[in-house]
Amino acid sequence: MSEDPKLEITEDDEEETEEESSEEPSPTEKAEILTNIQGVGPKNAIKLVEKKYDTITKIAEADPEDLAAAVSGFSVSKAEAIIEEAQGLLELIEAGVVDVTGKAKKSKRKKAQEPDPEKIELPPSAEITKAFERVSLSTGLEKEKIDLGINAGPKWLTRFEKARIIGARALQISMGAPVLVDMAKAPSGLFALAELELSSGVLPMTIRRTLPTGESFDIPLADLLKHTRLV
Repeated sequence: MSEDPKLEITEDDEEETEEESSEEPSPTEKAEILTNIQGVGPKNAIKLVEKKYDTITKIAEADPEDLAAAVSGFSVSKAEAIIEEAQGLLELIEAGVVDVTGKAKKSKRKKAQEPDPEKIELPPSAEITKAFERVSLSTGLEKEKIDLGINAGPKWLTRFEKARIIGARALQISMGAPVLVDMAKAPSGLFALAELELSSGVLPMTIRRTLPTGESFDIPLADLLKHTRLV
């Protein structure tokens, strides 16, 4: 009587047997995978699994009208959109762009090595004997103003100062102040008369100019009139 041949099982066969006996994903896991399809939320994913549309492949191959009829709340147009999204996702899975769970693969980039900081050798403090020379920023105009005794503002009378002088002098004349020009040649009107006195240079006034720092300078009106063009 012949002996029955013995069946030998190798390690590779054992691995294949274990893979075949692996458990099928649960409905919850299937629904989670379906949520990777654009337009499918958790509730709709559960409905799809209950109606046996439990894989991306089944949805991609489904008929829009059958899908809309099977799942409550799905119109034909929405079913068509979901099927189109499933087909696109299935292509990405087959191309290896995303894994079986529908999550995009993250590429690991190596961090670029930072260059060593540049080393600069400084001389000892004892060798630094010469300080930086301060350069004067004053212009020729500023030096000229200082020589003229005008330490603030332009060397001429500004239009604002002119208007204030004429107004103040017209007020003085209206209150009985003596006129300092020949009345025979004087024009009519207080402001015209005050302007004539200003242009004649007979007003014994001093202009006070104040800097933003609070420092003020008194400048004789006669010095400003030498560089002012009066029309």
